[in-house]
Amino acid sequence: RYRIMELANIFKISKQTLIFYHKKDILVPDYIDENNGYRYYSSSQIWDLFMILLLKEAGFSLEEIKKYSKPKSLEENIDFLEEKIEDIDKKIEELKNSKNKINDKLVTLKNLSENIDEKIVIKKIDKLKVYLLKNEDPFDDVEIAMNYEKLKKLANKMKIKELLYVSIVDLKKYKGEKTIPLNRLGIIIPENISLDGEEWIEKREYASLKHKTSYNTLYVTYENIFNYVKKAGYDIIGDSIEIGSEVIIPMENGVGGLLEINIPIKKK
Repeated sequence: RYRIMELANIFKISKQTLIFYHKKDILVPDYIDENNGYRYYSSSQIWDLFMILLLKEAGFSLEEIKKYSKPKSLEENIDFLEEKIEDIDKKIEELKNSKNKINDKLVTLKNLSENIDEKIVIKKIDKLKVYLLKNEDPFDDVEIAMNYEKLKKLANKMKIKELLYVSIVDLKKYKGEKTIPLNRLGIIIPENISLDGEEWIEKREYASLKHKTSYNTLYVTYENIFNYVKKAGYDIIGDSIEIGSEVIIPMENGVGGLLEINIPIKKK
């Protein structure tokens, strides 16, 4: 028999680890001296511990190790390990998704840190296929957040890989508030996907500017576009269209991200 410190030294683990395994009924000593409470392990338990540590290194939980260590048939062992592999595959997929989201955030941060052209440009945008939800209260953050979640779930269901949100601002009702009213909120639908309730935003000419600071200062970007449009001799002929990714980044004066603001115009 081996005393607890002898077994611990063999595997380069602590005495407390073996005591913990004993308490969890994972590796119970072969013999415990009633007089001094010393734990003793048999030779065969060396291999039991070897297997326990191997399973632990493979990512098995203590409950799984305990379950797997109990005597069972070959078929039961096969079923148990196949279930574990399925569980690992799910975790791998979850980690891949997490990595992609973190990578998207990293790309957005790099774009924000680069010298993005902050000049207002006049450009034509091809017609967009979108799915929109109406915000009953354009200033209600709770309702807007709930609609974001609905759209995100819909995009996942439709397996839309590159998710771009679209916000519609009714400029006729916008009175220069510091908070921009989001009248409708939606997502861009790829042309190869059909969805009940989808709409088309027609091809138009827009005054466009990329907003890359916090959303709290969005009204400043709008004012800059309004001033430019007026001085350049254009009329505003419709609702503003904001296009942005789902990546939101904490900034010094509030959360924000890269958002393209497009205001439809025509020459006077």
